[in-house]
Amino acid sequence: MQFLWPKFLFHHQIELARDMGYAAARYGHVMFPENAHEPALRCAELLLGGIGKDWASRVYYSDNGSTAIEIALKMAFRKFSLDHGILLDSDKSITNERNIQLKVLALKGSYHGDTLGAMEAQAPSAYTSFLQQPWYSGRGLFLDPPTVFIRNGTCALSLPPSIQNCHLSPGDKCFPSLAEVFCNSRDSSAAADLYSTYISQQLSEYSVSSNTEHIAALIIEPVIQGAGGMHMIDPLFQRVLVHECRDRKIPVIFDEVFTGFWRLGVESASELLGCLPDVACYAKLMTGGIVPLAATVTTEAVFEAFKSDSKLTALLHGHSYTAHAMGCSAAVKAIQWFRDPSTNSNLDFDRMKLKELWDGTLVNQLSSLPNVKRVVSLGTLCAIELQAEGSDAGYASLYARSLIQQLREEDDIYVRPLGNVIYLMCGPCTTRDVCTEQLSKVYRRISHFNPIH
Repeated sequence: MQFLWPKFLFHHQIELARDMGYAAARYGHVMFPENAHEPALRCAELLLGGIGKDWASRVYYSDNGSTAIEIALKMAFRKFSLDHGILLDSDKSITNERNIQLKVLALKGSYHGDTLGAMEAQAPSAYTSFLQQPWYSGRGLFLDPPTVFIRNGTCALSLPPSIQNCHLSPGDKCFPSLAEVFCNSRDSSAAADLYSTYISQQLSEYSVSSNTEHIAALIIEPVIQGAGGMHMIDPLFQRVLVHECRDRKIPVIFDEVFTGFWRLGVESASELLGCLPDVACYAKLMTGGIVPLAATVTTEAVFEAFKSDSKLTALLHGHSYTAHAMGCSAAVKAIQWFRDPSTNSNLDFDRMKLKELWDGTLVNQLSSLPNVKRVVSLGTLCAIELQAEGSDAGYASLYARSLIQQLREEDDIYVRPLGNVIYLMCGPCTTRDVCTEQLSKVYRRISHFNPIH
């Protein structure tokens, strides 16, 4: 469930509308190829000085998150092709086009958008079924990720069957708090060795099975898989995954369309992972949710892979309203709000992270209810998976329908469930008091929840 923008933009709605109105009156429509305007330049500066600080140098605008992913895949594939001799650097000509198939390395349960290419980069799911995407083939190697969640007040690690290992100690599977889950000291743990072995084995087996197919990009939702069920992926696993791909010169894409701009309590989820991408995608919170706009941010090395004397080697992707002035103006305002403690009282400016928004005692009480399977609480997100079996579980489930109706009609909480997973999602500026009030209502409802079939 989510209450996305109410309580968040209320105080700033007039300012956002005013800035967007000024941009519309001043610029109208600007065709962006070979042109630029102040809002787009200012937005790019803020992106490179914030989420792209110390690694990115280029911003490519588009209209939504799914399109940003399509652009990121093009960028990564070009860089891989150049680095691995598939392209000749002199004029970017192809050495042996007919025998080349570029695929992705991704995680099961991921979701990267509804456009055709984005769906090809995710494992089979309800979103890629024949009813939704008859062309779907799944162009990738999809790994089983380990997940982290709170149950009975304890932060626990769950390993999928493909990487089960009885040699992990209790200290590798249970943590006093989420802080220990993100601690870099785990890089020398038995779990890190287990993950490295699993990932290396999967990549080696895949490369041996085909001489024409190449894993040409890693694409992950850092830390939290959103539409796939609000699962927290063990950050150690993703960090090891990035390092393994770096060793193989496989470009790394972070899909931060959902996780970016303080969603997880920090400006970019890369801060939680402790590693950086080659390409990253942003949308949603970038404009405060008031108007669609997306950005694919990348390194100078990726940008150089598209440079030559021929126009045909450029990144030929765009639309008529690329970097539209109203969207860029909204993004400038929103990004500044989030980073300014005078407009965002939740910001711990010294550490550049959000203060805890969800009451820890309430979260632990929720996780201890007999009809709750797991809880994930991080930044602006608090997700609850209800205990359910068979057809009552999964995206198509209507198990929580009566609960959803009660929360909407009696508690004024707008609900958008993922089957038997319900979630609260506030804005970066939403006060802790509001979050506690909403979470208390959810706790009361779930503690008395008795589904009617």
